[in-house]
Amino acid sequence: MNAPTFSVATPTRNALDKLRRCVGSVRGQQGASFEHLVQDACSSDGSAAWLAAQQGPQLQGVSEPDGGMYDAINRAWGRARGRYLSWLNADEQYLPGTLARVQAFFEAHPQVDVIFADYLVADPQGRAVALRREIPLRRWYVVNSFLNAQSCTLFYRRELWDRGLLKLDSRFRYAADKALVLHLLDHGVRFHHLPEVLSVFGVDGSNLSTHSGMAQEAEAIRLAHGGFRWRPLRAAALAGRRLERLWRGAYRATDLRYRYALDEVPHYADYAVRGLGGRYSLQDTEGRAERLPTMAPPPAPGPAGPTETTT
Repeated sequence: MNAPTFSVATPTRNALDKLRRCVGSVRGQQGASFEHLVQDACSSDGSAAWLAAQQGPQLQGVSEPDGGMYDAINRAWGRARGRYLSWLNADEQYLPGTLARVQAFFEAHPQVDVIFADYLVADPQGRAVALRREIPLRRWYVVNSFLNAQSCTLFYRRELWDRGLLKLDSRFRYAADKALVLHLLDHGVRFHHLPEVLSVFGVDGSNLSTHSGMAQEAEAIRLAHGGFRWRPLRAAALAGRRLERLWRGAYRATDLRYRYALDEVPHYADYAVRGLGGRYSLQDTEGRAERLPTMAPPPAPGPAGPTETTT
């Protein structure tokens, strides 16, 4: 059997409804070959039986105890056969065309090791809350502020795993992605920001990033990687990041149309929203996009992302 181009890891526990939509968003990708590696932490909601019924070349599920989300991702990546690795949490989605777009970019830019991109923030029904346009990674921003590369938009060349650089530190429960990115930057790994909307990040008020342990882990990572100890300098790093976002137009309001997978088939809902900005809170659990009355056929392979016009 030929190796797929992408290996997408999804850690999950007792999130079957979300998982079905996540699987649908991957299954609906056209123009790139993939395997979706779902690592289930012995869920009690029927996830194991559902995964067993869905097994095939493109979807492989394993239900077993693990040491948390990051250990689950490492386990899935350890089984991966693809040229490019990524992870997508159960409450997240790839927009149609994402994998084909990422493949084309990697093939055209062999000097790039890691891609990250822009993303939609959406409520549990898929209604947009915000559009997050990111800026290029700056190490001093990341170490002194927070990670501005969302995991659902990150794609890595497999060589990083083979070199032992990509393994997530499972001692962390909330911020191993930040520790990983800093580790990669410290080893000279080349990141590139792709200014296109590739993914959907779900918010429902229960995200790990809302947990009090996130701040404690972020502080430990900052100190371990030589971040500023003086609070005013850390505030300056945050201010610098905000100024660069403003200069690059990250806060501009946008009219959007996009598609959201409703199940594993996948069936899609089409949404439209006017004047969508970039600011949001993780407690913002109700979006304002309007669901359109008709669902068009899945789009042909091509550039990912919603249709947008600037207001």
